[in-house]
Amino acid sequence: MLAVFGFFLILGPLVVFHEFGHYIFARLFNVKAEIFSIGFGPKIWSRKIGETEWRLSAIPMGGFVKLLGEEQGIKLTAAEQKRSLHTQKAWKRFFIFFGGPLFNFVLASLVFMAIIVIGEPQMASVVGRVVRGSPADKLGFTSGDQIISINGKAVSRFEEVAQLISENPGKPLDFEMVRKSKKLPSHLIIKPVSQTGFSVYGEATQVGEIDGLLPMSRSATVGVSNPMSVVGKLGVVTGDRVVMVNGTKVESWEAYEELVYRLAPGTKITMVLESEKKGEKNITLYKPEGARDSSSAWGLYSSELFVERTLSKSPAAAAGIKKGDRLVAVGKTQFDSFFGLKDAVQTAGEKEGKVALKWERDGQMMSATVVPNATPSRDAALNKTVQFTVGVAPLLFWNEPVTVIERVYNPFRIFYMGVDRMVSFTWRNFITIQKMITGEVSVRTLGGPILIGKIAGESLTHGLISFLTTMALLSIGLGVLNILPIPVLDGGHLVLLALETVRGKPLSMKQMEIIQGVGLSLIALLMIVVIKNDLTRIIPFD
Repeated sequence: MLAVFGFFLILGPLVVFHEFGHYIFARLFNVKAEIFSIGFGPKIWSRKIGETEWRLSAIPMGGFVKLLGEEQGIKLTAAEQKRSLHTQKAWKRFFIFFGGPLFNFVLASLVFMAIIVIGEPQMASVVGRVVRGSPADKLGFTSGDQIISINGKAVSRFEEVAQLISENPGKPLDFEMVRKSKKLPSHLIIKPVSQTGFSVYGEATQVGEIDGLLPMSRSATVGVSNPMSVVGKLGVVTGDRVVMVNGTKVESWEAYEELVYRLAPGTKITMVLESEKKGEKNITLYKPEGARDSSSAWGLYSSELFVERTLSKSPAAAAGIKKGDRLVAVGKTQFDSFFGLKDAVQTAGEKEGKVALKWERDGQMMSATVVPNATPSRDAALNKTVQFTVGVAPLLFWNEPVTVIERVYNPFRIFYMGVDRMVSFTWRNFITIQKMITGEVSVRTLGGPILIGKIAGESLTHGLISFLTTMALLSIGLGVLNILPIPVLDGGHLVLLALETVRGKPLSMKQMEIIQGVGLSLIALLMIVVIKNDLTRIIPFD
């Protein structure tokens, strides 16, 4: 339902603005606009204002402006001829045809300008979590690192960090960072791993990746799988949250781990935990001697590998795994994160077709071998893949990432940035189309009304900025689509106008009918392709 609401909430203004572009230029050049319709098909409401009938039609998938003289073969009076579309000079008709797409680009620019003034909350270039044992961990990143530049280029947003990593596969990057434990910036020289991915235009290419580097940290929510452990005997249970260690406030599990790690063995630790049912709990612990980590010695873990629930009729449910169990290993592979669990299940499914699970409940280790669910899926390019799962949902809570809001108030800079962003995304659209023609980008990446509705609906749940950004991008997409040189679209009219200018006379009625028939066939084919793609994303076809 949200997708449907979002679809119409975004599509409505885009269609109105597009058609208004045609209407404004027609009126500017004294061409009579007979009908202005939002939607196609039977009209459900209409009102005549001046010489134009304003309509709301039954099929809300677009709109149109009917201008006097569009239909060839209709006899017009001398007065009507002067106000007919096809009697206008070529340059006037150019602006009337191009007015719709132009207004879409204008709308996108205005929306981008509004976003720039409002300010976009962006994830700051601060490392929230470094997954233990991941490449990011082995390369030396730590939670809380604030990345201030890469190869001398200043960065403030995590998006910039991710983009520079992606654009430089296998190339050395100099990360300059500010660390909590040091006053002066630190440097790491790192080569992102090269792997097959997708460029901003959607074509398959080599991209860089540093796996395990995340902008969000985990909540300091704990899990206790043995009531007879040190913390279990002190009354700590799964779901409690660490809020303070030795007087220092704890904001995340990563912060908790760092605090405890820095303490010397034997140090007394006063810990405050918060429980939903019993309020605050104060416990006293001592840093263990020689333990690999304090969690295993105390029986105090992050809740990440504890089961929040098992899916009905899943392999995990059939094996007897229950809410509150702590997942320990797959075969001989132990893991410290849910990412590790997923990778272990996927690897076991691909290699053996079965998964040997090990878990702990009330201090007792349990195990079972199950056949994982093998779900046909599609990657970003809609290539066939198989995803192996066992059907467990983790008790994993993420903290909100550190954000930075960038606002601009200089009107000239706002104008420049809004238009520049519009031009950049418009150019990307054209490059993507060109790559589709050459086969570098698959047409399977195209989306139709279902995908648009899904994106629009999701943007509503993510706030005003996300919604406005989606609106701007779709407005650009609508503008680009309409200036493609396909008969019946605005771009097709522009091509015919150019042809008429070169020939010195318009095409015959028969020629126009043939061209329009070809155009309608191409549009129908395009609709079939995008709707099939939409359905493929929902139901993977063989």
